Amino acid sequence: MKKDDDDDYNKKIENGLKKKELEEKYGAHFSEFNESPPEIEGQWLNSIDEFEKQHSNAKTTSVWEYMDKPHYQRTDELKPHEISHELKRLFELMRKNNIVLDTLCKVEDSELYRFITEELFQQEMDDIRIPGMMSCFTYEEFHPNAKLDIEQAIDYFFRMTMGKMENIGGKGYDMLYVDTDHYKDSVGNKIDKQKVVDCINNFFDAFDLFEIVTYDEKTFEINQEETDAKVTFTIHFKGLFENSSETYNYSGDGCFKLNPSEYGGWEMYHIDLPGLIIS
Repeated sequence: MKKDDDDDYNKKIENGLKKKELEEKYGAHFSEFNESPPEIEGQWLNSIDEFEKQHSNAKTTSVWEYMDKPHYQRTDELKPHEISHELKRLFELMRKNNIVLDTLCKVEDSELYRFITEELFQQEMDDIRIPGMMSCFTYEEFHPNAKLDIEQAIDYFFRMTMGKMENIGGKGYDMLYVDTDHYKDSVGNKIDKQKVVDCINNFFDAFDLFEIVTYDEKTFEINQEETDAKVTFTIHFKGLFENSSETYNYSGDGCFKLNPSEYGGWEMYHIDLPGLIIS
């Protein structure tokens, strides 16, 4: 056996003992399947151990204090052409302190600067510092974007529900963004949850897979209070069977009605899709 093989073997034993220690100390659970090199896995395990040690005694601080209280000006103290430069400076300071702010859609520089200085800087976080560990924030977590959330729900329905992704912990398919508890028909009458689930599962069970040929959005409406939305579209999709050239075509107009979920995002409480009848 070569020396490198000996080192890897010894490192794997060491990692195994480290996992057992972390399981006993913190109740951690590790997958038996791991393709990482033993040295990389060892570094990862050490980072977990260090995080848990610091977390058990961590004090709470604000993002601004975590960054050593950098100087900044209020948005109204800056001229319009100065904001982008100051925003870039703040992003650089955040990066040096392993803090990341992402946006899921375009946000104007002036709004991002205002958000950082008036909201993010006041956000509480644990005072934990581990090399390579990033503290990540997303603008939309503080200011949800209804249109983006609705588009995400529709995309998930087509990719996962219609893609026949199995429901984890239950029978049938993943209906994460379908509000089966408050589902309504086209005139607003409530439909029993089990009936909704059965109708969707039975339709998707009729084929091995689906292929969406075209999807064209016609209208996108959200009420002023952002408590209800309606998306209309035209769609053409195929129901297919594995190892067969036989297909069934479905095409026509469709509609999704959605409302905000208590768990975040938006859910479909009514689905009008060619071929799918829920009643």
